[in-house]
Amino acid sequence: MEAFLGTLGGKLADTWVSLLVLPGLLYVSVAAAGSVLGHRGAFDVSLLTDRLDEVAASPAAHSNGTIVLAAAFVLAASAGAGMLASFLGGAVERLWLGEWPAPLDRAAGPLTRRRSRRWTEARDRYHGAVLSRAAAADVLEDLDVLDDLDPDRTPSAETDTVALNEARNRIALAPPRRPTWMGDRLVAVDHRVFDAYRIDLSSAWPRLWLLLPPTPRADLMSARDAIGVAARRAGWGLMYLAVAPWWWPAALAGAITLVGAWRGGREAANTFAELVESTVDLHARRLAAALGVSNGTGRRLTHDAGREITRLLRKKT
Repeated sequence: MEAFLGTLGGKLADTWVSLLVLPGLLYVSVAAAGSVLGHRGAFDVSLLTDRLDEVAASPAAHSNGTIVLAAAFVLAASAGAGMLASFLGGAVERLWLGEWPAPLDRAAGPLTRRRSRRWTEARDRYHGAVLSRAAAADVLEDLDVLDDLDPDRTPSAETDTVALNEARNRIALAPPRRPTWMGDRLVAVDHRVFDAYRIDLSSAWPRLWLLLPPTPRADLMSARDAIGVAARRAGWGLMYLAVAPWWWPAALAGAITLVGAWRGGREAANTFAELVESTVDLHARRLAAALGVSNGTGRRLTHDAGREITRLLRKKT
């Protein structure tokens, strides 16, 4: 037990240092340097070194007590900055995933309706192209000239249904229900799973999680953590923007950090959604077997089995 607690304490200390202290120390250093340089001397290194020399030459700088207090203050400020960045990261994650608090509810509705309208228009264009392509192919086949045509000039080449399908999927993989792409990307998993297997994923996921082997569990947790890491990086970006009023280069650093965090968040959300959906595809039959639900003679989970799983897990008769 002592060895376990020692190992756990070491891991917690490493996590505390890597997530809070080191990024916080960089932030405190940037904020302090920016307060000295200001807008006019934004890159005046000589001004910064002169101020450091003045501090080093002061009598207080040679006092052990002052040095200890200064180090403790810097460490506390760094840890405090890290905790603030984590708090802001949590708020950013909620915004990314479309879980907007009450003050933003009024904006969420119109944005969701706009996304839904764009998705519906893209879906209709895709379905229209598919129907036109099929109708044209049927006419040419009836005329018995389809095999004689140049493939580059056939209706299948004129109507790029693949591009239209991708355009729809870039908006969302299912009818939008959230004001953001990342939120819809995760919600789409529930829709797609129910459409394919008739399984209510919100009810099935805790049970399915208990049946997973260690490797897919670790992959899922890593992918989910990546969303939080990206959101926390966005929190740092917001904090760098807060330094911009007295040192303008911080605005550039904050903007770059925010853009990188947003791109990382989108990639992490897509990866996590793909892994969740893949987990259901590969392990849903294991869940059916664990619940005693018959899947007939087929290897693929049937809709009847999925409906039975949903009925059991919702505790409905």
